[in-house]
Parts: sequence; structure tokens; C-alpha cells
Amino acid sequence: FGDGWEHTVKVERITDAIPGLLYPFLIDATGRCPPEDVGGPWGYAEFLEAIADPQHERHAEMVEWVGAPFDPTAIDFDEHAKAVEDLAKAWSRKPAIRRKPAT
Repeated sequence: FGDGWEHTVKVERITDAIPGLLYPFLIDATGRCPPEDVGGPWGYAEFLEAIADPQHERHAEMVEWVGAPFDPTAIDFDEHAKAVEDLAKAWSRKPAIRRKPAT
């Protein structure tokens, strides 16, 4: 990621695998991703401050820029769970292919 973003993944416990379940899988998520090109963590902080305060000097500019109501706490869990599932499928081990011995 550019712009100095850092992400935290919290492993709370490791348990036995559940047969048939594809790993990794998402069990919880907090917060919404910031808009693209918001300017890194510092730009996002300013963006949140501006959209929350109608008296902020950049409020109108930021509201227009984002183009839609923006709730930083809203999250589409199903969308994120699907994205993690897609990654799990892409990263999963593929069955070995048996090849005939060369003759």
C-alpha cells in the first residue's frame, strides 16, 4: 500500500481446522476503507474531520469530492468476506498432477 497505510490483523486463537471450510476466512471487520487517493492516513484524518463538520473550511469540497454520503463505520461484511474467500481460493494448494513416467 502506498501513502503510509498500515493494517493490523489480529489472531485471537488458533483452533483445529473445520473440514470443508476454506482458509483464511473473515470472522469480523471494523471500519470502512477510505476513499481512493485520500492522501494516506493524514489525508483521511483531515477528510473525516471536514465531512463531519459543516463549518470546516473544506467541508463542501470534500463532500463533493467523495460524491456520496460517507460513513466511516459502515462496512459491507459480505463483500469483504467474499473478497477474502476469493483470495483463499487463489492461494489454496492445488492437487498434485500425476504425470506418466517418461519412456
